[in-house]
Amino acid sequence: MPFYYFNLEYAIKEHDFIINESGGSEGVNNIGLLDSILEHIQNDLYYPEFEVKLTHLVFSVNKNHAFSDGNKRSSIALGAYFLEINGLEYCIDKFIVYP
Repeated sequence: MPFYYFNLEYAIKEHDFIINESGGSEGVNNIGLLDSILEHIQNDLYYPEFEVKLTHLVFSVNKNHAFSDGNKRSSIALGAYFLEINGLEYCIDKFIVYP
């Protein structure tokens, strides 16, 4: 079964939406880093399973600080969207745990 991915423009748009809704600084610290994360998850040799792709996406956006602000919020939102576009929306409630 093929996986579905989103592009760099979508990731930035989603981040900007999150920042506008919840506060923080807009902007990307390193667009190449963000692009690299999105490209790497498409490499089935390194990330053959969906769970591994999702883990790399969320961890890398969160820890590598590609965005100026809101990296944790953005990583969760992008991970949830990745689940959604791959038909796993039933997992999103368990993926996003509200305090």
